[in-house]
Amino acid sequence: MILIISHVSAAPIIENDVKLTNTTNANHPSWSPDGKKIVYAANQAIWIMNSDGSGQKKLYDGMAWEGEPVFNEDGSKIYFAAESKKAFSARYISIHVMNSDGSDGVKLTENSDCRNPAVSPDGNRLVYSSRESGNYDIWIMSPDGTENKRLTDSEGDENSPAWSPDGSTIVYSSMGDIFTIGINAVRPVQLTSDTYNNIEPSYSPDGNSIVYTSNVGGDYDLWILSADGSSQMKLTNYPSDEKAPVWSPDGTKIAYTSNKDGDFNIWVMTVKDSSIEPDKVEEVPVVNEKVINNEYVLKLRDYAANKPREFIGIVLLGSFLFVVLIVGTFLRRIS
Repeated sequence: MILIISHVSAAPIIENDVKLTNTTNANHPSWSPDGKKIVYAANQAIWIMNSDGSGQKKLYDGMAWEGEPVFNEDGSKIYFAAESKKAFSARYISIHVMNSDGSDGVKLTENSDCRNPAVSPDGNRLVYSSRESGNYDIWIMSPDGTENKRLTDSEGDENSPAWSPDGSTIVYSSMGDIFTIGINAVRPVQLTSDTYNNIEPSYSPDGNSIVYTSNVGGDYDLWILSADGSSQMKLTNYPSDEKAPVWSPDGTKIAYTSNKDGDFNIWVMTVKDSSIEPDKVEEVPVVNEKVINNEYVLKLRDYAANKPREFIGIVLLGSFLFVVLIVGTFLRRIS
């Protein structure tokens, strides 16, 4: 585990910083794959605009809470979370998908809270957080909502998953720290370990850095962390809250939300890659994640994660039969 992380601020690398929206409660910006559009949530609805802030348009408003929108791999669809309700049941949050023009919306998940969708770079998988097993865990499913399987299982809530550019790793936040896990791994790697709230991580397009939000110093600011957790730097230092950062596809800009003008709105900063030199931290031992390559072990792990009651029942039954066999053999020998 990474146990020690320095919090010394480096020199600012922001070339310019532009406010794109002028609304209230704007949050969760997401770039289109070509970098020309930004989808975001505001006032419980899904909106879209050009990357310079022009052409703002409401895409979807189901008269309930909607948020956390993201484009798919080719920009043709938008996944998002929305509040749902069945007859005679409590409200819950489900994952939906629609065309990028706001048409043909479809609900993909049912019953338990599911949110924070993110599409893999190849478009074949969707990662999200779900309370299917009690608390929020990281899950993966097909883009059509089928083939759900749980990837993580810890005591705390795990949220805000995001893909690495090569699709092999997922970064997420849990209990105030940043973690990564390979899609075929059995345990995560912890990148931060402190008393602050480190949340909302997102990979840079080259996969070398992770931008995230932290409340070091009281207000939430944006920080950059090397992908292996060995170094970091503070990116913003405003007397306000900066949250939900995400890199543009070309790596030159970061979209985020901020209330530095009063209400939360979408902002975009231009950064200089050559200036990103995170502060080095003292060398500490790193525990690499354990990767499973055996097909049968992977199937057994997925079965245990997705059907825990059945798996526990089979284990208990097998243990009981084993004990009966041992006791029976012992009694035959002494009789």
